[in-house]
Amino acid sequence: MSRGNVWTLALVLAGCIWRGVWLSAGVTDQTSVADATRAELLNQVSVAWAQNRNVPSSTDWSDVQVLAFFTDATASPRPVAGSSKWQLESVQRFDPDAAVWIVSGPDGKPGWDGWDDNQDGTVDDLGELGAAWSDDHCLTPLDPDFEQLDPSNARIINRGTFVLSDKQTFMAERSGSLTDASNLSKQPRWRWTFSDQAASVAR
Repeated sequence: MSRGNVWTLALVLAGCIWRGVWLSAGVTDQTSVADATRAELLNQVSVAWAQNRNVPSSTDWSDVQVLAFFTDATASPRPVAGSSKWQLESVQRFDPDAAVWIVSGPDGKPGWDGWDDNQDGTVDDLGELGAAWSDDHCLTPLDPDFEQLDPSNARIINRGTFVLSDKQTFMAERSGSLTDASNLSKQPRWRWTFSDQAASVAR
């Protein structure tokens, strides 16, 4: 048996073992809870939309993301809670011009502390921010540490991220009152975040 065949057989066996562990752990291939949660939360968005009498009663929700945060991550899977158990945390809008920054990690140094990661002759200069496997990380306007961002010790690596918004802006944009003809090619997408209060109520 050739070396290539041995590696192929080893990979197949590893895959079978991994799949067996996956199934024995009780992880299903279905996303029924996630699908039901999304449907419930989109229903809340739809209700909020319908309550605004100045806009159409129906709309396409394909560009609306929902994020559901469970207060008790260790709880066993259960049927999705009713709408009274979900609390709206934030309404977010995708801003194509919002900056994504990269900053140094806990060691306070760009890249690897004490290494000339970009080999430019200077150790720990800003050009080393984001070096592979370093503790550097990205910050966006939604991160709790964003207000402490020091632009002199960070740099922008991308533009386009979610920022905080509100229901009123969502309604206005969806109804067309905020439509900008010069900006039709990059209409914002939306994200609503909710937290599940069922676990905390039960305690």
